[in-house]
Amino acid sequence: MEETHYSLLGVRYMKLGHTEEAAGGFMKTHTMLMVSKGSGDLYLNGVRHRVKARSICYCPPGTMADIRRTPISSVPLEVYELQYDVWEFEERTTSRVVYDKRISALMDVGKLPVAATPEALALVQELYQYKQVPGVSGRVAANLRIDAIFKQLLSTVLQSTEDEEREEDWLERMRLAVDYMEKHFAESITRKHMAKRVGLTPEHFSVSFKRATGSGFAEYLTRIRLEKAREELLSGDDRNLDRIAREVGYQDGLYLSRKFKQHFGHSPRDYIQRPKRIVALQYLGHLLVLGLTPAAASTNLLRARPYSGKLGNVADIGDARSLQAISSLQPDLIITSEPNNEPLSQLAPTISLPWGREDTFDELLRLGRALNRELEAKNWIDGFRAKEEQAAVQVAERIGSRATAAVFEFWADRLWAVNITYGRGLRILYQTFSFRPPEPLAEHVLGDGIGLELTPDMLAAYAADYMFVTIWEAGGGAAYAERVMNGKEWRSLPAVRNGNVFFLDLELFKYNDPLALEQQLSILTKLLTNVHRTAYGTQ
Repeated sequence: MEETHYSLLGVRYMKLGHTEEAAGGFMKTHTMLMVSKGSGDLYLNGVRHRVKARSICYCPPGTMADIRRTPISSVPLEVYELQYDVWEFEERTTSRVVYDKRISALMDVGKLPVAATPEALALVQELYQYKQVPGVSGRVAANLRIDAIFKQLLSTVLQSTEDEEREEDWLERMRLAVDYMEKHFAESITRKHMAKRVGLTPEHFSVSFKRATGSGFAEYLTRIRLEKAREELLSGDDRNLDRIAREVGYQDGLYLSRKFKQHFGHSPRDYIQRPKRIVALQYLGHLLVLGLTPAAASTNLLRARPYSGKLGNVADIGDARSLQAISSLQPDLIITSEPNNEPLSQLAPTISLPWGREDTFDELLRLGRALNRELEAKNWIDGFRAKEEQAAVQVAERIGSRATAAVFEFWADRLWAVNITYGRGLRILYQTFSFRPPEPLAEHVLGDGIGLELTPDMLAAYAADYMFVTIWEAGGGAAYAERVMNGKEWRSLPAVRNGNVFFLDLELFKYNDPLALEQQLSILTKLLTNVHRTAYGTQ
């Protein structure tokens, strides 16, 4: 005895040839919509579903439906609508079987996650043609044929939906397994343990895991652990192999070293010492002052002014999304500031340092330790500090102490006081030369955030003794700067009247790395000790 019966009530064919045409209405029964041609929008209780040829949609009783052709489409939207009742077994007595009419939804409302097969489309067209025959409802044989076609159509659609759900369930189980292994690789993980977690037998889990990942369970776990060990060797301050072994799930450093050499072809110590093919997606200036020229860098870094003439044959790999280009270089190391480095770490060990989170010196030391160039990092820092001290004396002799300074940047239609994390020479102004920001600006340019957006009438309240200007040329920043600087609000500022406005090259000053800082220190020292006056101040 069947637990559920499906009873076909009607079949309707709709052809919407104009944008303003619509079909639908209040669905009193269970309804299936099958698109045979064209594309359009189906609104179910106000929620839009984009549909196209072979889309299947389900509407339970009580649904408000509205379907329209896509305005830009020249092809009419053709849809078949099937209305049917669903009866579910309720009880059985000695004399009868009772079924109850179901009015609740059979599945999620809207577009199904499967497309109509050619068989399903042929069946719905055949069903519609049968229903158009005059007097067909009174013929027993015809009704049986219609019922058989309808049941076959339902079976085809529901089987496709179940197959899709089973495939999604299988993939989701493997995703959960991989996610667990990525997070718990340092623990004792066995195939039996993982199989139990995802509800499969160990044998079934092994086959499914290899199908999903291309690797066996043990091989995949080993790769995770050794990649984590390699990253720790690069980015960690403490390279003790016993400690690293315990942190990645191995018993001691000797065992880790043996597995490392088997997998990568060289020992951990050799890996640390040997030169590396580096792809720089950020921190290019840091690498150059460490005496390291990367094999490749992102396009924006290769075009950056601070590194002009210093990159030789460095390859251009586009950006962080150019995974194929990066992979083709077979890098030993990728350096980035992106917070999500998972796609990159699949290609090579990846050092990810969030941009602006640490002082430039701390970033340089961290990279120096990771790349076996700590001595070079310390030597550069010592040399730069000596240059800073000399420059600070020169500037103090010229302007005295306790003066205020700020950097103001013009965009297409905006003016803002820049935060120190955005470069613009602010590290040198505030730390090297000991300028202070104007008191109302202090929390905005020294705290979190990007700074403070201003309008020309606000300038007087936030102006500094020494004002540094950068202009974002794209989109009309120069035109906006000219309009503001020709206004009375700008011309009345003390820094403008005193010739203490300095124009900075944004293409150099937007960077905040060691190589850029060297150039910025030289330029700012000359500007503040050998002032050249212009119409708006100094340059």
